[in-house]
Amino acid sequence: MQLFLTSPKAAQQLVEWNIALLLGKCLQVDSDPRVSSVAIRFLGSSIVSNGGTAVWQLLNSEGTVTQWVVQNADSPHVLVRLSCLYFARKVAQVGDAAAEKLLSALDYPRLILRRLLDASFFVVGEACRLLGELFCRNGGVADPELCALVERLVSKPVETQSSQRKVAVLAAIEALYVAQGNARAFVVRLFTLDRLQSYLFDVDRTVRDRALDVLEHELVQSELVSVAELVCMLEKKIRNSGDRRTSALVTLRCLSAAVKRALENPNTDCAIVSEQCLCIAQSALAHLQGIKSSTMSAAAPAGLAEIDSNIRELLAGTTDPALHATANAIVCESARIVREFCKHTFDQPTVTALLGLLEEVRVQRNPLLLQLILDALIHALRLANKIAGPSHLHAVPELIANFAIGSTGLKSLYALALEVISDAQSKDAELHRFILAVARSAGMRLVDVEWEARDTTLELIAAATTTLDWDQAHVLVGGLIDDIVVAVNDTEEYVRASASQALVAIVSRADNTFVQQMVIHQGLGRNGLEQLINDSEAFVKRAALDLVYAIGNRCTDAIKSTEWVRSVSYEKLYQLADDPDFEVRVRCARLAALLVTRQYFGHNNDHEYLCNLQSSTILLYMCGDTSRYVRGVCLESLTLLKKRFEVNSAKADASTHSRHQDKRRQTDKQLDDSESLYNKLCEVDFGRLEASLSPEHLYQEALDTQVEKELMKESHDPNVGNNILDCY
Repeated sequence: MQLFLTSPKAAQQLVEWNIALLLGKCLQVDSDPRVSSVAIRFLGSSIVSNGGTAVWQLLNSEGTVTQWVVQNADSPHVLVRLSCLYFARKVAQVGDAAAEKLLSALDYPRLILRRLLDASFFVVGEACRLLGELFCRNGGVADPELCALVERLVSKPVETQSSQRKVAVLAAIEALYVAQGNARAFVVRLFTLDRLQSYLFDVDRTVRDRALDVLEHELVQSELVSVAELVCMLEKKIRNSGDRRTSALVTLRCLSAAVKRALENPNTDCAIVSEQCLCIAQSALAHLQGIKSSTMSAAAPAGLAEIDSNIRELLAGTTDPALHATANAIVCESARIVREFCKHTFDQPTVTALLGLLEEVRVQRNPLLLQLILDALIHALRLANKIAGPSHLHAVPELIANFAIGSTGLKSLYALALEVISDAQSKDAELHRFILAVARSAGMRLVDVEWEARDTTLELIAAATTTLDWDQAHVLVGGLIDDIVVAVNDTEEYVRASASQALVAIVSRADNTFVQQMVIHQGLGRNGLEQLINDSEAFVKRAALDLVYAIGNRCTDAIKSTEWVRSVSYEKLYQLADDPDFEVRVRCARLAALLVTRQYFGHNNDHEYLCNLQSSTILLYMCGDTSRYVRGVCLESLTLLKKRFEVNSAKADASTHSRHQDKRRQTDKQLDDSESLYNKLCEVDFGRLEASLSPEHLYQEALDTQVEKELMKESHDPNVGNNILDCY
């Protein structure tokens, strides 16, 4: 249904269907709450879609939907509460008098307060989004009722608040920090560092983590221009907390926010700020490396050396059980500081130190720390590329070949490698060596024991082939074909699919000589392709059919191969035409259309086998498919075939010589087959077939779709979403 809303005339169609009455049936007393919640979310999305004002007017005049939202805003079912908040937020975006009336009926200040205290994390998040939407909706002016609500929420003494209320307070504050208008100024004035301090040192870790996020927002948007001044001010506020562990974390988060704010502030002196931030970054690196002696220079900003020594003392004392549990958090916060620094400043000693850290076992065993250090390195190397180009990026292939780096980090490294290749000003020997080095490292990851790394590498190959010039892509993938073909038979289905898609990209972009070498590869012969098409997983079948189609599309006079044709049979095509997965059927229809074209208009030595496939019969049969996407492929293919027959017939009628040539080239049976197919094409009702592709047919398909029983399995727990939350 969300796809339906992308149609330009979707809102008009909804009004014509009287969507309020149609979906109102889902809001009856005995309706399943999960169905009702989906219906409300759809209606909320529809009123802000293209032309959605008409839908909102219909819903408001009819009244059933708006009354249901008001009555069920406090439903015991979490999905219903969530959908009512979502609907209210979309109504707020409309902003007319009727919208204000509904919000008043909901008593939105008290509704938001109740939902901020909700037991569901999802509901609290939606309440925060509604708060941000409503706070400054009147031309940027803060809503007085919401101002009073937030002030009451914050004014209650921290020691009397439950952990749930503390999280609600911090969630509301964070939502206002990112809101538009005067919300940010209001919250900065209301929720000072003095108020935040108690939350930062709370006994509940959830509260402390949320408070650290708020702290970062507050510090980044501080108007102080001196990093040192900011750090000194914060240190005075937290020095006497008594909790050394939390004090270290707060201090480090302060430093991270200070570096981020200073480097992103266009009004600061870049040279001075960079020097100050470098001192902080060097200190944080020292924390990561476990160095006990201070590395602060004599020119370090006032207050930083003292903070640095305090944190080093904490790290040195991690044998203390009270501090040992916090050591991991301390080094991660230190890594965040270095990451913020590397986003804006390139420093070779910092890069060298980070590369050394990646080789340490303690870092490799800490996934979060490993990712933070890798992120910092990638930011630094990206800046190095802008400064000096590929000549200073030998570390990128080395990092790709580091098996300690998982698929998430590998994706970032591959993206950086592609960026370097694409941005290169000239295709010189240095770039060529860089591409070869990346290719060698990628080849190593294709045999990684972790399937995610193999899958990510194959995705890189497909992306590189699609986005780079073929000359560059050839250098990258030319020596990896054997490994890619081997991956087609991988034990992991996702790897098989990615390998097939990589081959599709290569076949589609490569020059004729390279494709000719590929299509005669033993692994891409009849048996290999047939095995891939027979895969048990639907998404692998899709990729397999894409590969067969891509090979067939390239196999013309310049590229000779019949293996792709013989990888399918008449029986297999019919099985694929009735496959439960509609995307498999789409690809089957497309392949059948290609086979028909080669049978009647191609120059090939496999005409008899093509005739036995009866692909034209299958293509006509699929015109009655239940999916409009399959019918769309059939309509397009049959229309082109009919036009091509007519063009050839006109040419033959205009030239007797051509007619005699055609007769010599084709047997009487071939001519009869062509006439028979053309007559069948003339009987197809193309107008009716085209009409069946309209958006309302898609909507009807959605209504007719049979939902798996397991998905809609009943539960006695009103707060269990039964997989439906995944849709949100």
